[in-house]
Amino acid sequence: MKKLFLLSLLVSVSYVAKSQTLVLAKDAAQYVGKTVTICDSVYSTKALDKLSLINLGGAYPKELITVVINKEDQEKFPSEPSAMFIGNNICVTGVVSDFKGKKQIVVTDPKQIVVK
Repeated sequence: MKKLFLLSLLVSVSYVAKSQTLVLAKDAAQYVGKTVTICDSVYSTKALDKLSLINLGGAYPKELITVVINKEDQEKFPSEPSAMFIGNNICVTGVVSDFKGKKQIVVTDPKQIVVK
């Protein structure tokens, strides 16, 4: 079943990320500084004063990668991002970076996230 899910994600994301590399959340560390597309389940989220955090691949503190949306970019979303995506499978496209030893992708545009 998991293989079928991953295959369907690969097919459905291909139109979004034609020039991007599709990688598994567990492999994000190998792509720091590169633009990739990562598809996984949202396990936990948190809305803070200045940003929203969306954890993929596991709940905090065991997340594999975190999607970060800063306050000034949250206004571009139809509702608060941490509430929008909890419990969904999503694909996020962006540059993988390292923050205090954890991998993250900072999202500035809602088009970077696709719900599957």
